[in-house]
Amino acid sequence: MDRSELKERRRTYLRAVARAAGLESMAALAKELDVTQSTLTNILSAARSASPELIKKIQRLAPKIGDGSILGAQALAREADVDPEQPLNIGERLDEAYRERLQELQSSEEKTDKNISEVVKNFDAMGSDDVFIFISANQQPFEMNPSETILKSAIANAIRRKSFFIYLRPTREYLRHLSYFVDVESEFESFKSTLFSDLSKEEKDTYASHLVLIQAENVPLFVMPDFKWEIFYGDSIETPHKALAGALVAAGPDPSGSGAHVRVPLSADSTKRVLFEVVKAIWQVNSGRRGHGKLPNRIVARLVASAEQATRRKIGGGP
Repeated sequence: MDRSELKERRRTYLRAVARAAGLESMAALAKELDVTQSTLTNILSAARSASPELIKKIQRLAPKIGDGSILGAQALAREADVDPEQPLNIGERLDEAYRERLQELQSSEEKTDKNISEVVKNFDAMGSDDVFIFISANQQPFEMNPSETILKSAIANAIRRKSFFIYLRPTREYLRHLSYFVDVESEFESFKSTLFSDLSKEEKDTYASHLVLIQAENVPLFVMPDFKWEIFYGDSIETPHKALAGALVAAGPDPSGSGAHVRVPLSADSTKRVLFEVVKAIWQVNSGRRGHGKLPNRIVARLVASAEQATRRKIGGGP
C-alpha cells in the first residue's frame, strides 16, 4: 500500500478503537492512552509509527478490533517493500480488503445501550393492534437477557396498550443442526413469566395472546443464523404494506473474532420479501394452535393480507 492508503487505514483503525472504547474523539483516545495528541496525529499521518508498547496498550483497550500492526514500523517497511510487479494473490487481497472494511464498520458500530434506547422509544410509540416481530435463528433478543429491565418494562406497557409481540425462532430440531443447544421455549417462558409477573390473573389471561413464540423450520432468514431481524407493523406506518423492517447484521469473516454488528433499515423491496416469508411461517404455525399460544385470527389475517398485497403472492397456497 502507498502512504496515503496507510494513513487512511490507520485512521480507520483508530476510529474503530475509539468507538469500541466508548470515546468520542481522537483527543479523548490520546488521553486514555496517556500520550500527547500530537503523537497520535503523527501516527495517523504516517509521520511516525507507534511503539510496540503503545500498540499493545491500544489492543488491550479495544481487543475486539484486532491486530494493531498497521500502526507499527513494519507497516511503513511493507510500504517500502511493495513490488508493483508482484501483486497480491486473491487470498491476500481479500484478507486485506475484508479486514479494512470490517474496521470501517466497527468504527461506526452503535453501542448496545444506544440500540436499546432506540428500541425502547419504538416500543413506547406502539398502540392498539400494532405488531412487533423479532426473528433470529441463534441470537437472543436483548429483552430476554435475565438482567435486562428497560425493554421488558417498555414491552409490558405496550402490551397493556394492546400491542402484539411475536418472536419467530427455530424449532429445537433445527437448532440442533446449528449446534445451538439453548432451550428457546424455556427461555421465552421465563421471559414471559417475568414480564407478566405484575399482572393480575385476569390481565394475564387477557394479554396472553399479545406475547407469542412461534417456532418454525422453513424460514429463509434462518440461513443467516447470527443476524437479528425486526418488523414493525401498524396502520400508522405509511407504506402500502404497513410495515418497516430492519436487521442487526453480523459482519466479519473470522469465526473466532467478534466482528461488528450494524443496524440496517431494509429497503422497501427487501421489507416486502421479508414480510412475506415471516408472515407465511407465522400463519402456518398459528393455524394449528389453540388457546393462549395462538395469535388472534384477525391479527394474522391483517398480516397475511398485507404480505400478499405487497408481493402479489398467496400465502395459503392459493393462485
